[in-house]
Amino acid sequence: MESNTNTHVCNAEHYVYLDNFVRKFIHNPRKMFHKYIKVGDTVMDIGCGPGTFTIDLAKMVTKQGRVIGIDLQEGMIKHATQKARRNGVLDIINFHQCQSNKIGIDIKADFILTFFMVHETPDPVGFINEVCTLINPGGYYYLAEPRFHVSEKQYEEINKQCIKNGLTLIKKSGVISRTSVFQRIISK
Repeated sequence: MESNTNTHVCNAEHYVYLDNFVRKFIHNPRKMFHKYIKVGDTVMDIGCGPGTFTIDLAKMVTKQGRVIGIDLQEGMIKHATQKARRNGVLDIINFHQCQSNKIGIDIKADFILTFFMVHETPDPVGFINEVCTLINPGGYYYLAEPRFHVSEKQYEEINKQCIKNGLTLIKKSGVISRTSVFQRIISK
C-alpha cells in the first residue's frame, strides 16, 4: 500500500460531528466490542478523537483495567479528557498525544481499536506495523474504515498487512463501514 499523500485529519473543532447520540446509536461500543473486551483488560483507542468510544471502553474494563486514548490533536485529547471527567472514568484512562507518523507508546494491549482513522495516516503500512507490535498474545485488533473514504482495494491491503504481521482474521463485516477483527493467536 502506498503512503497517503492526500490525508485529511478530522479537525478538533468538528468534534461535535464525531460525538453525538446518532453516532452512538449506530456505533454502540458495548454491542460492537463486548466479545473482545473483559474486565481488567488494557485497551487502546487509537485516534480516540473526543472520546466517542473511549468512555464506554473504560466502563467495560472497569477500574481493574485501563484505557489508553491516543490522538494526534491536542484539542481532541482536551475534549476527551473533559468527557472522561464528566463521566467519572478519568482515573481509568491515560491520554497520549501521538505524532503524525508514530504512535510512540510501548505499552502492550489486550484490545486495540482504530475506528475510521487508518486512512488518515501518512503511512498506513508503517502505522499497521506499529499497531501490530502493541497487541498482547491472545489480544484483538478491531479495524473499521469508512466505505466512503476507503476503497475495497485499499481496505484489503490494510488487512493483508495485519496478516503479514502475524495476526489472524477472525471476523469481517460491515455495511456502513468495512470492519475486520484480528487476533494475535497464542502459539503453543
